[in-house]
Amino acid sequence: MLYFQIYAFVVVLTLTLLAMNVSRIRIKERIANGHEHRDLKIANRAHMNTLEHALPFGLLLLALVQAGVQGTVLAVLVFGFLAVKLGHAYSMLASQLRLRQISAGLTYLFELAGCGVLAAALLN
Repeated sequence: MLYFQIYAFVVVLTLTLLAMNVSRIRIKERIANGHEHRDLKIANRAHMNTLEHALPFGLLLLALVQAGVQGTVLAVLVFGFLAVKLGHAYSMLASQLRLRQISAGLTYLFELAGCGVLAAALLN
């Protein structure tokens, strides 16, 4: 359960910081509604992309923990996914296309690997 707690901590902190970045841009640019401003669009996408992947992966981790998966496998999934998502958020905010492409691919890889580990645990 410790890995899930670490995951929850890092994800919530990251999402909060990304949301604060969106608010910072809205205040700075005086944008109450909408997101037609370039920097605001980028900040919104970085925040939403992280949420789009962190929530289902968190559910997957919870299912893995409940299925009894632990140790190195769980640690690799948690810390690997977190590193990839932090790198992806950075790549979006810093307009680093190659890093964004790599981290997007690795995000899918970790999600599929987690599903594979869960499927194996359920079949045992």
